[in-house]
Amino acid sequence: MTEMKKRALWMSLIGLALGAGVGLLFHLSIPDGSLAQPEHRLSLVLYLLASGLYGAVNMGTSALYDVEDWSILRCTAAHFAICLGSSALFFGTLILAGWMPMPPVGWWAVMLAAFVAVYFLIWLIQYLAYRRKVKNMNAQLRKWKSSRKN
Repeated sequence: MTEMKKRALWMSLIGLALGAGVGLLFHLSIPDGSLAQPEHRLSLVLYLLASGLYGAVNMGTSALYDVEDWSILRCTAAHFAICLGSSALFFGTLILAGWMPMPPVGWWAVMLAAFVAVYFLIWLIQYLAYRRKVKNMNAQLRKWKSSRKN
């Protein structure tokens, strides 16, 4: 198994746990706890599975950034499209399963704007962190090269 596949699998497993955990926290925040009733236990398990799969897809696809012959734009566009698609599928599943009522059209626009804003913020933080890491590596390389000349 290649390193990229190992990373994708590892990140997917972390995303599965995080997604299910966030789903459980969200479920526990619902005051009536309707999914916790005995007749809804299967629904709760399916909801947590859907939440976990959502997390697994979104975290696992971060391995796209390891494709060395892809530009940062191509990696970001592919990752963004997959994450946006999985979000649409996740919310569609929630609505079709009856776990969430069909929201008004304006809600979708707000959710899309929030998704884009959060995605961009996370991307920017990661970009700046890696840019700093590369600058430090280049500085160390220059220092190493200058020490070899002497």
